[in-house]
Amino acid sequence: MSLITAQEARENAEKFSLSADEILNEIVHSISANSKLGKTEIIVAFLSKVVDQSELNFVENSLKDKGYNVSFSNNEDKVYIKISY
Repeated sequence: MSLITAQEARENAEKFSLSADEILNEIVHSISANSKLGKTEIIVAFLSKVVDQSELNFVENSLKDKGYNVSFSNNEDKVYIKISY
């Protein structure tokens, strides 16, 4: 395995983004694991620069269509999604 340069690592980081499906997949896994522990809400965080508002809107609508309560908050460089069930 060859070590990439710091410049290559920065370029990779700048290109990275999450699709709505990837965001939902992370949330689904978190809901499943936490609900089995008796929790009725979760908060997930994503870097603001890797999520698009239209993707977040899709995620919110998808979750609400399934009966979840969803709220968002921003803090510095992160988007927090609070989901209760």
